[in-house]
Amino acid sequence: MSKISAKKEPASDFENLVRNGIDFLTKAISQLESEPKHSVINFYTGVEIFLKAPLVHEHWTLVVVDRDLNRQNYEAGDFLSVSFDDACTRLATALNKPLQKTAKEAFDKVRKHRNRMVHFYHSGINGKQKEAIKLEQAQAWFELNRFITDTWREEFKPFQSEFRRMERDLINNNHYAKAKFNSLKKKIDGMKNGGHVFEDCPGCGTSALHVEEEVEDLITSACLVCFHSDKRVKLDCPACGKANQSLVAYESFECKKCGHKVSDDDLFDLIDQNTVRGTKDDLDSDTPANCDECQSYHSVCEYQEGYVCTNCLTYFDHLEKCEWCNDPMTGSSADTYALGCEHCDGYAGNVGDD
Repeated sequence: MSKISAKKEPASDFENLVRNGIDFLTKAISQLESEPKHSVINFYTGVEIFLKAPLVHEHWTLVVVDRDLNRQNYEAGDFLSVSFDDACTRLATALNKPLQKTAKEAFDKVRKHRNRMVHFYHSGINGKQKEAIKLEQAQAWFELNRFITDTWREEFKPFQSEFRRMERDLINNNHYAKAKFNSLKKKIDGMKNGGHVFEDCPGCGTSALHVEEEVEDLITSACLVCFHSDKRVKLDCPACGKANQSLVAYESFECKKCGHKVSDDDLFDLIDQNTVRGTKDDLDSDTPANCDECQSYHSVCEYQEGYVCTNCLTYFDHLEKCEWCNDPMTGSSADTYALGCEHCDGYAGNVGDD
């Protein structure tokens, strides 16, 4: 009997576009030292492709100018693609996720540089100009990385390993991180003199990770170079008592001394500072509450005179209650009687079921 192999599904428009974008960025990175002119051209091509990828993911017509809405022409490459400005506009209006101002400025600077390279002859690029290109691309790269791994995380999830590979190559070669760090050094030194704390960033390796204590024992950090950020809370091990260990947002707890592990389900009890839970006054407690930041159910406990989500470690100074299901929540309760909250359908949803 012959073995029948499963038919492989053809790559989607989105997948093809993303792979093209990765190719152009990879080429641009490899050309940065030896062929900076071509690096600029290929880098912007990659940026533009990634800007348009979420539009294609939604529907191919979003990257085509209105007069060319013909699928056969699109597949044949016989169409006029939307401009940089139009792509930015459509991200905001069609997908409701506008490009951050800093990202648009960084991408536009690369776009204009690319246009100069294409339309005007350059006999050579000196060392100072090359360093300027590195800084320009550094700003754009880290904005693009945030666009890919944060704003559009779910859409680009199948390609995260390839983005991480490019990021590792950049860190190893120290092309972009060093250039951007040097441009920020004066600002960072000024902040240090003002009492701010900086550590080495696990993302880009520079000493640009700004660390702050949001409330006692709840630490937030954000890198000024690569935008790496995290939250962590200091905890004592419930088994051996080792103090001041860090629990990072979205991760589980494991003691560095005795190896004791706390499951995600038990993190609430480990962090919660409610003093009446389990007593006769427990019914008056407004926790556990639902987190509107990460949509976790009953993950918010009392902490340092406020509230913290035990999943994403976002801190809140007050809670509200859903007007339909009466569950405490971190978001606004406005219109929740009619429309519900993250975890109920409200009056409208329940009437519709009848």
